[in-house]
Amino acid sequence: MKIAFNQATTLKSSTLYDDLRFCEENGYDFIEIRIDKLKEYLIDHSVEDLKNFFQNSHIKPLSFNAIEFFTFQPDTTFNLMKEDVRLVESVGKEIGCDLVVVVPTFDIGDVTWSQIKEETNKRLNEFLTLTEASNFRFALEFVGYPHCSINTLDGTFEIVKEANNNRVGLVVDCFHLYAMNSNISLLNEISKEQIFLFHIDDAEDIPAGVIRDHQRVWTGDGVIDLDRIIKLVQATGFDGPASIELFRPEYWNMKPEECIKEGKAKTELVLKTLQIEVKN
Repeated sequence: MKIAFNQATTLKSSTLYDDLRFCEENGYDFIEIRIDKLKEYLIDHSVEDLKNFFQNSHIKPLSFNAIEFFTFQPDTTFNLMKEDVRLVESVGKEIGCDLVVVVPTFDIGDVTWSQIKEETNKRLNEFLTLTEASNFRFALEFVGYPHCSINTLDGTFEIVKEANNNRVGLVVDCFHLYAMNSNISLLNEISKEQIFLFHIDDAEDIPAGVIRDHQRVWTGDGVIDLDRIIKLVQATGFDGPASIELFRPEYWNMKPEECIKEGKAKTELVLKTLQIEVKN
């Protein structure tokens, strides 16, 4: 299993320029580029600069993160999200990245599950139509909070099945599985083609439904049954990387180069302990 880095882990302390350098120095295989960090990067750099970096580096782009809260939005707001999709589609064409994460909306009030599915698929279809020429892909990521409109693996898988499009898939995130006590055994029914991303992380010993992102911890430092999750994911035939994604303020306060180094070391240790080959 290869290792990727998600820029959320250094969100408050670093830039895309620096994360790229430090990830390359520490032997990461992939990086998930945050859209806000990409926009910041493009103020002083060009898409050609980014393309040249990847052409001359071991590390490669894995995805763009994220089009957030894309459902139950007024058309004016959703149209701005379409512009972000157009941006990452065009940049992705240059750097060899055809995937963006999409995150559903929170606090939508008294809305039925049928309405949530209908709205989510409607908006996904708009994204698919927008990017039809490039076959750009969309990874739906549920958030394990009670007030998120899609907060379990079960619900996300249901929507992906109804979408019935090979350009729509799942993000399997260890923290979000734990945070709302998702039915992990459902991974037995999911095919490798339906898993677009695998996020590896761990969590403090806080009950499901109460725990939040800032209580994520380094892989192996928490209570999530990573052994079971990883083996179920691998049993699908999924051969993508494990992408480190944490939102912990304590880690944001570290020097980015130290945070990036620590994240890889912790993740490699867990994978090797579970007798999972770390590929380079």
